[in-house]
Amino acid sequence: MSDAGTLLETAIAAARAAGEVLTSRFARPHEVSYKGLRDLVTEADLLAQEAAIAAIRREFPEHEIVTEEARLPQGSDRTHRWYLDPLDGTTNYARGIPCFSVSIALECSGALAVGVVYDPLGGRLFHACLGRGAFLNGVRLRVSERDRLLDALLDLGWARSQRARLLCLHAAEALGPEIGSVRTMGSAALGLAAVAAGWEDVYYHPELAPWDMAAGVLLIREAGGRVTATDGSEWHPLAGGCLASNGLLHQAALLKLRDGAVRNEGPS
Repeated sequence: MSDAGTLLETAIAAARAAGEVLTSRFARPHEVSYKGLRDLVTEADLLAQEAAIAAIRREFPEHEIVTEEARLPQGSDRTHRWYLDPLDGTTNYARGIPCFSVSIALECSGALAVGVVYDPLGGRLFHACLGRGAFLNGVRLRVSERDRLLDALLDLGWARSQRARLLCLHAAEALGPEIGSVRTMGSAALGLAAVAAGWEDVYYHPELAPWDMAAGVLLIREAGGRVTATDGSEWHPLAGGCLASNGLLHQAALLKLRDGAVRNEGPS
């Protein structure tokens, strides 16, 4: 693996390059098109992606890059894979809601090694390196110590597809009566970062891509939290979604979700 410091610096440079594009265009009218149901893209997504890719390619032209808005030629170095979301929270961005982020992660030989989530308007840069902790603007992060669902703050993602949207509704039904309060940021990366920072305690989303989750997953792990697939199995980039928590609440949240799923299935 390349030097961890250089890898992290490259991830930060790429995130800042994308963030500069997003900030400069935020207040302008946007060119919006749709890739699918509830799945929109703006000109800023594409320009931010170009800026981030250029920053990575300058340092590591041979690395593989997996990104939301384009299919790129695979690099010759298959041991290094970047996951890039140049604008996580496109709906917020397109509507002028100042809650969005850039999410960049690096997987080395199958293990998440570097993660960066950047909130360009807020000036918040989250970063983590495997085994070295998670940080927000240089200050070390720890997940919360809340151990009762009744005291917990849940970030509940809203999926795009009809099938996954029903799973979100089932999660709301299962956890709603048990949880302290609920938020929806509209940016998966920021929601995961909020769990790592201890601002929120549980995050659930049943329909996410690797570039949505990878950086945030590493942040939570390095901040002392836990991430699994939504059914409690081991998380991996292609898990399709995640349940993330401070660790103390994970089993309780998972049991409520399982009970809710059984109730919704009805009698066999």
